Amino acid sequence: MTVNCIPAVQRGILEIIPMLRPTTMLSSMWSPLLLELLCYLNGEESPLHRNSKEIREQNSDALANGTKRSSVEQGHINGTGTKGDTVVGCGWGILFIEKLVPIMVNLFLEAPPNERCSASPQVIQGLGRCMNTRRDNPRGTLWRVSAECFNRVVTDEVRQENAECGSDMNSYRLSRARFWKEVADVYETFLVGSCGRVLSSDVPSADSATADESLEMTVLTVFGDSVLKLQKEAPVEVLQRLVNCLDRCASRTGSLPIQTVGLLPLHCSRFSLGCLQMMFSLCSCILKTSSYPAVSETSKVSISILTKRCEVILGQFLADENDLGDRPLPSVRIEETVCVLQELARLILDIETANALNIPLYLKDALRENQSHGRAHLLSLLPTFSELVVSREPRVRELVQVLLRLISSELGLQRLT
Repeated sequence: MTVNCIPAVQRGILEIIPMLRPTTMLSSMWSPLLLELLCYLNGEESPLHRNSKEIREQNSDALANGTKRSSVEQGHINGTGTKGDTVVGCGWGILFIEKLVPIMVNLFLEAPPNERCSASPQVIQGLGRCMNTRRDNPRGTLWRVSAECFNRVVTDEVRQENAECGSDMNSYRLSRARFWKEVADVYETFLVGSCGRVLSSDVPSADSATADESLEMTVLTVFGDSVLKLQKEAPVEVLQRLVNCLDRCASRTGSLPIQTVGLLPLHCSRFSLGCLQMMFSLCSCILKTSSYPAVSETSKVSISILTKRCEVILGQFLADENDLGDRPLPSVRIEETVCVLQELARLILDIETANALNIPLYLKDALRENQSHGRAHLLSLLPTFSELVVSREPRVRELVQVLLRLISSELGLQRLT
C-alpha cells in the first residue's frame, strides 16, 4: 500500500497535519487538535464540522421566508444538502485512516505532558477501535498499524510521572482512571478476542502468518513487561481485569476437550503458553524494580490467579490421562503440563506475594519465621503433586519429584539416613 493510492486532496491533508503543532503560547490547543483527528478514526462527526453545521442551521431557522425555510429543511431530509453536510457520512477511506494513525500518534507523543494526560483516554480508545477491525478484516493493515502505535502510546504513558501532568491532581487522577479503564478495555477486546485465534477460514501465506504471530507476541510482551511490570498507579480492580486477560488467554489450551485439543493450530497453543509464562514472570520476585510497591501489587494480584490456573491445568492432565488409559496424550497437553511444572520449580516469591497465597495461616507464620517463603506456592499445589507422582509420562514424574524435593527443603525436612 502506497500513499499514491490516496486521492491528491487527502495526500495534501496528510502532509499538512504533521505541521499543525501548537506553539508554546497556544499549548492548550493540543487537546482540541488531537480530539479533532480522533474523530476521523472513530467515524464520528468532528467538533469543527458539528459547530459549522449548527451555525448553518441557526441561520436557516432565522430566515423570515417560511417557504424558503421549508425548502431548506426538505433538502436536508431528502439528502440534497451541501457537500459539507455529507462529507463525514461519505467517510475518508480506510487508506487515509491507515496513514493518519501514525501521524496522530506522533503528534500525541510530542504534546506537553498535561495536554497528553487529558487526551490519552480518547487516544487509547480510538486506537482500540482501529485494532478491533481485525475481527472483520484479519488480512487488513489498519489493525496492524494501530497495534504498533498502541504499543508506543501505552509504553510511553505508563512511564509518565505525576509531576509532569500539571498541578491539578484531581483532574489528573480522573484522567488516569479513565486511561486505565480504556487500556483494560482494549486488552480485553484485542488480546482476548483476536490474538492466538483462527479468525478466518482462508489460509494465510506463511509470511503473513509469521508476521501476525510476531505482532501478537510483541503486544503480549509490551503488555507484561512495559505495562503490568512498570505501572505505578493502576487501580487494583483494573489490575485484576488485566491479569484476568492473561489468564483467559492462558486457559485456552487446557479448556479444550481431549478430542479436539490436538487439532489446535500451533500458533494458538504457542500464544496460550506465552500468556501462561508471562503470568509466572509477573509473580517472580526477580522482576522487582525501583517501583517496588506497585510491582508487588501486581504480583499479589497475579499469584492467586496463577495458582488456580496451574491447578486446573494439572487437574485436566490427570483427568485426560485417566480417561485415555494406555493411549497416548496429545503432545500439546503434555507440553503445557511440563511447562507449568518447570515454571513452578523456577518461581521464587517475595514475602508479600507469598502472604497473598491461599494457604493456612499457620503455614504462612512458619514460613515467615523460618524466612523460607520463596517457594510457598508449591505448598498450595501439594495435593495435586501427590496425585501426579504416578503419571505414565516420564517427564511429568521427574518434574514432580523435583518439586517435592523443593517442598521438603522449604519446610526444612531432611532424610533421616
